[in-house]
Amino acid sequence: MAMSAAGKPMGLVIPTRWEARDVLNRFRFRRARHGLYRAEISGRFVYLCISGVGQKAAARAAATLVAEGAKELVSMGFCGALVPELRVGDLVTDRVATIDKPARTPNERLALTQRANAVAVDMETQAVIETGTRLGVPIRILRIVSDGLGDDLTSLLGRNGSFSGWRVAWHLLNPRVWPLALRLKRQSQIAQGRLADALDRYFEMELKPAVQAR
Repeated sequence: MAMSAAGKPMGLVIPTRWEARDVLNRFRFRRARHGLYRAEISGRFVYLCISGVGQKAAARAAATLVAEGAKELVSMGFCGALVPELRVGDLVTDRVATIDKPARTPNERLALTQRANAVAVDMETQAVIETGTRLGVPIRILRIVSDGLGDDLTSLLGRNGSFSGWRVAWHLLNPRVWPLALRLKRQSQIAQGRLADALDRYFEMELKPAVQAR
């Protein structure tokens, strides 16, 4: 008998270990090698790759997961809201714009949604979509809002807009940045749990047809 849809291996692309924290813990992923984890969830193998930030890193991770045997890719992680209706912790499954630098200010976000007709923004999803399409596997999006439309990240990211861990650390030496950093940390902790919840619900939905067919 052919393998059911529920049995096909899945690959999750998540930019950072911070974003993946609750997913790794809740589903008991085990490390296979550097940056790559594996678990068996609801009767299917699931691979998780900590890709790093940005489109090039996400494309490499997506290709790695397909090479490992993934028959479906999911772009997971945090995103920024581009519309006022989205709140921290909300799930976004489509209309995600992918850019090379973080959208820091409300004005930058508003300009982006007008140009791209998107509701949220990240730095990886488009690369996952393009790689999966090229390799012939379907792609899903599970992104959780971690910063709202009104959040201004300039004091933390700097004025050139590029993302750099060392630059963020440098700005954190300024006590005036601490309130923003603490608020963003709380928001991202909410997003961590909601991301694991979203994956849990996704597996429940995927398994329903298989259960009903028995």
